[in-house]
Amino acid sequence: MIINVARDDLYAGVSSLQNITNKKGTIAILVNILIETDFDSVILTATDLEVGIKIKIPAEILSPGAITLPSKKLFEIIRETAKENIKLELSENNWVKIITNSGKYKLAGTDSEEYPKFPEFNDEILVTIPTDALTEIIEKTVFAISTESETQFNLTGALFEKETKDNKNYIRFVSSDGHRLSLMEREVDTDISKLNCEKTILIPRKGILEIKKLCEKNEFIEIGFDAKQAVLKTEDSLMIIRLLNGDFPNYKNIVNAISKDNFIEIKKQDFISSLKRINLFSNDEYSSVKFTLSENLLTLNSQDMEIGSGNEDLKVSYSGENLIIGFNVKYFIESLQVMNSEKIKGYLNSENTPFLIEGDDDPGFLSIIMPMKI
Repeated sequence: MIINVARDDLYAGVSSLQNITNKKGTIAILVNILIETDFDSVILTATDLEVGIKIKIPAEILSPGAITLPSKKLFEIIRETAKENIKLELSENNWVKIITNSGKYKLAGTDSEEYPKFPEFNDEILVTIPTDALTEIIEKTVFAISTESETQFNLTGALFEKETKDNKNYIRFVSSDGHRLSLMEREVDTDISKLNCEKTILIPRKGILEIKKLCEKNEFIEIGFDAKQAVLKTEDSLMIIRLLNGDFPNYKNIVNAISKDNFIEIKKQDFISSLKRINLFSNDEYSSVKFTLSENLLTLNSQDMEIGSGNEDLKVSYSGENLIIGFNVKYFIESLQVMNSEKIKGYLNSENTPFLIEGDDDPGFLSIIMPMKI
């Protein structure tokens, strides 16, 4: 294998795979990138067996071949190389010469036959959707996904759904960590009938973050699902994500149980600013803050025995019963920060029921936050 490739093209491709290959695991070769030649391009492949990505970059192929190279070390070499062409030349015993205008390097590789086979898929399952829709539903739900360290494995991903209502097509993400829930749906002007959502589609958090990165570079993306994997495809990239097994909580029952008769209306930015200030005096682990609601007034109170206490009054539109409720203030901040609305509405029924957040300029979005004992 002998190839010439532009430094910037190779750098962009290798750098986009670092989150996949830097994961510690039991299979040593997964820290490598598979490099294969095509007719007039090079295909870079990385996988951690949960997320697999193929990227095609233009190249001059002087001699075809394939090899795997250590991802991190290859990235570091390219990063420190000037903007010029780079020549990769495979020699005996899987050594690869990396030749630039200013230097020559040798990097030990591993035979390409040892690299895991990339999953296969059927092109007929794919539908094309605009990336702005997919990006928005990710940004408004990914923060509420449970982390890997938590015990409820089925909450470590987001639920993907499709729905057709009033002759309009929608795609939807729902996420929850058991203490809060975030939902975002967007109308898409495309036929989504081929999207196979008969079974529960749970996309792991890591896969969702990689989808977002893929969307940033493209205007449209092809997406599809089969029994065990999600497939995403662009002109020069292919991503396959292993879906999570399990069911997702019946979020519709939670949403429908919240009455919208009793609500507060408040300026979003004022609310965020107050929440950030009051959080300085809340417990680091739970960020618990007491919300006291009375007519047209919301009082926030927090205290830490070692630091001190804070108290803030906010003018709101509210005419319901007086309420005193505890919440994790970080959940509010994260939800409000992804919203576009200048004013938000918060619906709550009692001191023991969830708080539902919506905004007129955020159609399709809602956030639900569970109360906590204070």
